[in-house]
Amino acid sequence: MGNLHDGHLALVRKARSLNKLVVVSIFVNEIQFNSSADFKSYPRTLKEDLIKLQKENVDIVFIPNKEQMNAINNPFTFDLKKINHDLCDKNRPGHFEGVISIMARFCNIIRPSYLLLGKKDYQQLFILKKFLNDFCYPIKVLAVNTEREQSGLAMSSRNSLIAKKYLPIASMLHQQLTYIKANLKTISDLRSMEQKVAKELQDNGWKVDYVSIRSKKTLLAPHHSERKLVALIAAYLGKVRLIDNIEFCI
Repeated sequence: MGNLHDGHLALVRKARSLNKLVVVSIFVNEIQFNSSADFKSYPRTLKEDLIKLQKENVDIVFIPNKEQMNAINNPFTFDLKKINHDLCDKNRPGHFEGVISIMARFCNIIRPSYLLLGKKDYQQLFILKKFLNDFCYPIKVLAVNTEREQSGLAMSSRNSLIAKKYLPIASMLHQQLTYIKANLKTISDLRSMEQKVAKELQDNGWKVDYVSIRSKKTLLAPHHSERKLVALIAAYLGKVRLIDNIEFCI
């Protein structure tokens, strides 16, 4: 959606390494925002974005407007309840439906061989992979690791909106995720670990949306036999909602 940072550019560089034509789309998708205020405040830096993409030797930048996107028929409906109707979807109703609606249109227009997505938006990555597979799109999804600030804070277009007074604790999400990875030893300790981390964040001024440890394979609560997990956190720092995650094995 623009306001490009090094996390976005890492996707571009990975795409360039495939020796394929590289297409970048920029579109601030209103239907995936849950409030008009959030949509209006989203940073828009198109001029700077185009300069960055030119330096990365991107072949095509696709910048449709709202009218053009709305004119494209989208025949698909996708029932998220069959996947996982919680985490970010619980408090952001319609968000992922909005993401899928626009992504389906982009894929139908651009018809890429590869779609590169960052792991920071882990639930979005999971849902889009499921959608493309269920509708038999001949597109290979490549997941790219999250780029981070020196402090550990996951790079995000929303980071520029964080109030200066909160910057010293902005890296706490990553610190707490690293703590989970290092200290969770059994599935039976999962719930107590989630509660402990949520309390630590709340005690330091965060408003926690969720702290959840899930199966990496299904993004549901893990069975006792599962070892490959992902810990996910969403929380507000002031008015800014931040998300992060970490994959690990026990």
